[in-house]
Amino acid sequence: MIKNEILKNLKESLVKSETSLKILKQVQYDKFIDLQSPANADFGDYSTSVALRLAKLLKKNPMIIAEEIKKNFPKTDFIEQIEIIKPGFINFWVNSNYFLDYARKVSEEKFEFPSYYLGKNKKVMVEFAHPNTHKLFHIGHLRNISTGEAMVRILEAVGNKVVRSNYQGDIGLHIAKCIYGIKNSKVKSQNLKTLKEKTEFIGKMYTKGTKAYEEDSKAKEEIIKINQMIYDQDPEILPLWQKTKQWSLEYFDKVYKRVDSHFDRLYLESEITKRGSEISQEIFEKGILEKSQGAIVFNGKKYGLDIRVFVNSLGFPTYEGKELGLAEKEFSEFGELDKNIHVVTPEQTSFFKVTFKVEELIDEKKYKNKQFHLVYEWVRLKESKMSSREGNVIEADWLIDKIKEKIIKQFNCNNKTAEILGVASVKYSFLKNSTQTVIAFDIDESIAVDGNSAPYLIYTYVRCQSVLRKTNDVTLRKAQGDRSIMVSSTNHDELNLLRKFYQFPEVVLKTAENYSPNFIATYIYGLASQFNLFYQKNPILKSEKETKELRLLITLTTAKIIKKGLELLGIKTVEKM
Repeated sequence: MIKNEILKNLKESLVKSETSLKILKQVQYDKFIDLQSPANADFGDYSTSVALRLAKLLKKNPMIIAEEIKKNFPKTDFIEQIEIIKPGFINFWVNSNYFLDYARKVSEEKFEFPSYYLGKNKKVMVEFAHPNTHKLFHIGHLRNISTGEAMVRILEAVGNKVVRSNYQGDIGLHIAKCIYGIKNSKVKSQNLKTLKEKTEFIGKMYTKGTKAYEEDSKAKEEIIKINQMIYDQDPEILPLWQKTKQWSLEYFDKVYKRVDSHFDRLYLESEITKRGSEISQEIFEKGILEKSQGAIVFNGKKYGLDIRVFVNSLGFPTYEGKELGLAEKEFSEFGELDKNIHVVTPEQTSFFKVTFKVEELIDEKKYKNKQFHLVYEWVRLKESKMSSREGNVIEADWLIDKIKEKIIKQFNCNNKTAEILGVASVKYSFLKNSTQTVIAFDIDESIAVDGNSAPYLIYTYVRCQSVLRKTNDVTLRKAQGDRSIMVSSTNHDELNLLRKFYQFPEVVLKTAENYSPNFIATYIYGLASQFNLFYQKNPILKSEKETKELRLLITLTTAKIIKKGLELLGIKTVEKM
């Protein structure tokens, strides 16, 4: 990337300055020298404030420092102009022919992204989705799976081998509540034929069992007993538990396929419970855990962390204890991992801080600095609140179907197109926001073709394709390969789009470095908006020969980048709307 070349030359320029060199020996170059793309293209393609930073340390006028940096900056063919503006910014203009060359490559789908690895193995695991059996896959899970799927694709794009894992809870009190509801229901489970009927039944029985647990002391005793029976693999309860669990797993698999996601490994809580308990006991004997009021706990106070229970007073491993069994499997089944990224809501922050620390104390080489909690915030439907207990959970399929109905009415499209647009609308509504943002999901906003939505982006892609279909292949190939097209003949709108294209690899890298898919979403929305404005002001097919070829190249490149950007977010496009 040219950005890296500019940074390299900036370092070289600073090294030539003896005064600056003394300061830079005391700091890290990479952290000290900044290089950004200005929001306003009038200020160049890249800008640095390094002279201002040095001025504070050297007690010297930043304009003088900037002039010295400019003077020492090596002559290159890719920098067209360097300009200094008050109070000491240094702006760089890249030779615009580089932008044209990049557009030609992208028009042929030759995408090259900078490498970014989290360790020497170039292998990471992303653990995401995390639905619990015997409960519905809800809107929160949709945000989770959308975030996880995007991060998998983005980390793969920058060169990593990514293992997709999913930890699903199939034992615990919530399961016992559902089983209690089923056992006390007038509906016979064997009479349920379709997966939809079975799924809806499970959801209702969980709500029924939860209310009974909270309101009826006898029911509570029975539910606790059922929970014990499931842990003990009691043959009296096992067949019903296994049958209903399979319903859930089939239902989840259907949802995964619908949102275009899949997994290399599905971990079930029941398969790691025993080992989690054993590890907890082993490290208790080693002094990592300790006894407290009949339970086995980790006293995190000495590390500035919370006290958390790993085995409760009844002898059951808690989520913390089970996590130890899960980590052992995840870090052994796929070879050595550079990082395991857990996509989980913020209330588990303390949980992960403690379990990561305990795992590090168990095996520092295997676990230290190799786990990361990727926090994603809560989501609700704008006009309602969500509660499993009350039975008003916003189920994933219901939400997609609701959006799909509106799309069919609004766009008058077929079912296949509406399905793609429906899933895209949901995913993009999550991914355009920072993972740290709480979302009040607005159905109408998610499909607004005049706003920051998936339909708007896909509409822009379709518009580009429509233009390209109206020209012949010879003209299009010439537009891609014609080296006689010169940037000197471009207007302001054309040049700014060419500059915008060139930022795409940097945005993908920034997204991977920060685990933030919203950076790509923001970029492609900005590109779509910029192209649509260009389209309104500049005729494409009716323009003169060389101008026409350039504008066709711009149209084709815009389409390729929007499609690729959406693909990295796990979103499909359509050819017609």
